[in-house]
Amino acid sequence: MRSTRISAVLVALCILCLSPVLFADTTGDSATSIDTSVIDSAGQIRFAASTEEALYPLSAERYEKLVSYSRFNNIWRFVSFFVGIAILSILLFSGLSARFRDWASRVKVKFFAVWVFLILIMVADYLLGFPVHVYRRFFVEQQYGFLNQTFIQWWGEDLLGLLIMLILSIIPMWFFYWLVNRIRKWWLVFSIGAVPLAIFLIVIAPVLISPLFNDFVPLEDKALEAKILALADKAGIEGSDVFQVNASKQSSKLNAYVTGLFGTKRIVLYDTLIKNFTHDEIRFIMAHEMGHYVKHHIWWGLLVAILFIAGSLWLVSRTIQPVITRFRHRFRFDRLGDMASLPLVLIFLSVIMFVFQPITNGLSRVMERQADTYGMEMSGVSGETAATAFDKLSVFNLSDPDPHPIIEFWFYDHPSLKKRIAFVRGYQRW
Repeated sequence: MRSTRISAVLVALCILCLSPVLFADTTGDSATSIDTSVIDSAGQIRFAASTEEALYPLSAERYEKLVSYSRFNNIWRFVSFFVGIAILSILLFSGLSARFRDWASRVKVKFFAVWVFLILIMVADYLLGFPVHVYRRFFVEQQYGFLNQTFIQWWGEDLLGLLIMLILSIIPMWFFYWLVNRIRKWWLVFSIGAVPLAIFLIVIAPVLISPLFNDFVPLEDKALEAKILALADKAGIEGSDVFQVNASKQSSKLNAYVTGLFGTKRIVLYDTLIKNFTHDEIRFIMAHEMGHYVKHHIWWGLLVAILFIAGSLWLVSRTIQPVITRFRHRFRFDRLGDMASLPLVLIFLSVIMFVFQPITNGLSRVMERQADTYGMEMSGVSGETAATAFDKLSVFNLSDPDPHPIIEFWFYDHPSLKKRIAFVRGYQRW
């Protein structure tokens, strides 16, 4: 599901630090035992003979594609940031945001006026960014062999994602401007109000939103299901359902995760993962995911997210008004409480999130290491089995196993795969 820059401040910001907990990382490949790995015990890359039938073990040709895709992603992290700022600036300095506010103000009921404005601004943002979005999410993914959809299929799901974000964003946006116009410490109240919103999204997403894009069915491999449920029972996780999802409908990428709260807890495996991983490799992956749940990373992540939201919005409250005053004639608004200020708020938040993401990513990497440790303890698999799972993740998803330290520090919410491989190979159980 696509998340636009507009929804970033309204919904995604509320769950900023939850992504590594809700959507885990470890995923991989081949349902048969593989005796060759991407990175050997000395930390060097080894290549398999070129083959048309299998992607794993890593061939020299596949490695070249991995390097190319990784370089592209590293560059794109910066390109997407500046493109986003440019689009928001167009909405702001062209007067479009103020014009949308004028049109929306004709609606008598304030709540629906805000919704009309939100629709106009998000649609404009979507259209302005559409060429870049299509290039990155369709053509690039197709070029590297991931995408399994036609353009119409991909676009249909993209529009569905936009519609969902339009629905989910209205409450936080209305709440934001209602607070700004009435409460001096609006940033604090909004941050506290984000807690129930985030919990609500975590609860409803698995049962109401995700099934709109994919089919979730009980795990067909009953032997594997029994092993996963035995792990869950050992971990003290009760009431979870195990599902497989037809993720190959969209992409050949691999993943698995544990998500939901209360009655919506579920363990989910991509069909691509089931097809390409051994049972022992999957047991390690799912034990890792259960580690997030057992160690309450969802709640710790929520706490960090709320603190980050509060700090970010406090910075906005302290710095945004001088900019509004300076450009009030260009912007056609003179206060933060005018909903036409939304693109400017998003610019400020985008910059803050970009600058401070090493902090949130660093905390996430700590939680991931804890989950890796838990996965090794609970699954009981060998370090080589766990390392092979990470190898496969790198090869199938074209993930750089050894990124530049600055890239890892700034952008990675998981430790590099090379570090994780070294960790599980050298792990000594308690």
